[in-house]
Amino acid sequence: MYYRRALSMTQSELAERAQMSRARVSDIECGKGPFNMESIFLLAQALGVDPVRLLQERN
Repeated sequence: MYYRRALSMTQSELAERAQMSRARVSDIECGKGPFNMESIFLLAQALGVDPVRLLQERN
């Protein structure tokens, strides 16, 4: 969510870029359910950040 908001991007825009559903993006951002590394890599690529950064805790 941090990187998405920093880019002024909606969940729908990110989902489209990452080729996944908006609901899936929302679930991952909220920590709901299991997610796989493929999803993290797709999101990182869509956001232009290192995948490791998406797994780091932000305050």
